[in-house]
Amino acid sequence: MDAAMTRFPKWISIAYSTMFFVLSHPLMWGVFSIANQHIHVLLYLPILGVVWALIYIKTGSLRFAIASHALVNIGIMTVPVFLNLYIPPV
Repeated sequence: MDAAMTRFPKWISIAYSTMFFVLSHPLMWGVFSIANQHIHVLLYLPILGVVWALIYIKTGSLRFAIASHALVNIGIMTVPVFLNLYIPPV
């Protein structure tokens, strides 16, 4: 994103970063792989990608974006999956 921000407007670098963020999630392996392909997750990923890109631009550090991502993962994905509140369709 840093390289994109030096050559393009900020909104293009945000879109670029968000696009790769969204595309990477359905390709994950492991316990969250099926849940990450659910339509609800795919609807919220672009919003989260934009928010975290803006956090990075405003702070100049990945620290806050990473901390926020960890909190979101704990709240949205980890708790429902591990408590069997979300059972992916077979």
